[in-house]
Amino acid sequence: AEEAKSKPEETPSKSMTRDSKGRLVKIIDDDEEEMDCEFLNNRQLFLNLCQGNHYQFDSLRRAKHTSMMVLWHLHNRDAPKFVQQCALCSREILQGMRYHCPTCADFDMCNECRRNPNIPRHPHPLQAIPVGSQQSALTPEQRKERQRSIQLHMTLLLHASTCRSTECSSANCAKMKGLLKHGTQCKIKANGGCNVCKRIWALLQIHAKQCKQENCPVPNCMAIRERYRQLQLQQQAMDDRRRQMMNQTYHQKAR
Repeated sequence: AEEAKSKPEETPSKSMTRDSKGRLVKIIDDDEEEMDCEFLNNRQLFLNLCQGNHYQFDSLRRAKHTSMMVLWHLHNRDAPKFVQQCALCSREILQGMRYHCPTCADFDMCNECRRNPNIPRHPHPLQAIPVGSQQSALTPEQRKERQRSIQLHMTLLLHASTCRSTECSSANCAKMKGLLKHGTQCKIKANGGCNVCKRIWALLQIHAKQCKQENCPVPNCMAIRERYRQLQLQQQAMDDRRRQMMNQTYHQKAR
């Protein structure tokens, strides 16, 4: 007891504070970094997230739960967005492998049920799919390193788009130029399954979301930004029509 009294009390740092019970907790500052979450980019992606996880706002209790889960996904952007349930034991498949039936509608089996000899075999062939990913276990340091790597790729992409030298001092300039050239000459394209084109398209989309230049030299940057702008206008028009219909319904009920 005397040692406990003599032990100096731990002082909270700038990123830590104490809760009502005196425990040290981490301060989550939403303004500290730009939190880009995929499912919040447009209404349809958010609707898919809510429908896939049965998130609802029709009651106060469900609205609180949904808001809490949305915030959890926002602060855990690398975590899986959807969790499958075993069709036999109804347990959530959180790790290991899940066995999906491409023939049946919404049929997944956990590893325990598949190994259980007392459970009859499924009549259709099952596809083994690993559950979770390495990204879900990223530490803050690994996430920062990943962001730094993405920014380096963005810098290299902009440099390669403007560089005209055949003997550039940058070691990766020629490689990025080769990727951009492949994107213009490939006949399969990303929609056809070309992995190189998928990689290039992902880099171009990340760049287009960050780019603010009026005449950007990066290939397809202006086209991608215009596509995003059109989608935002369509989404805004849909929201305006929905809001107008709701207002008309409320006015009719008020009469």
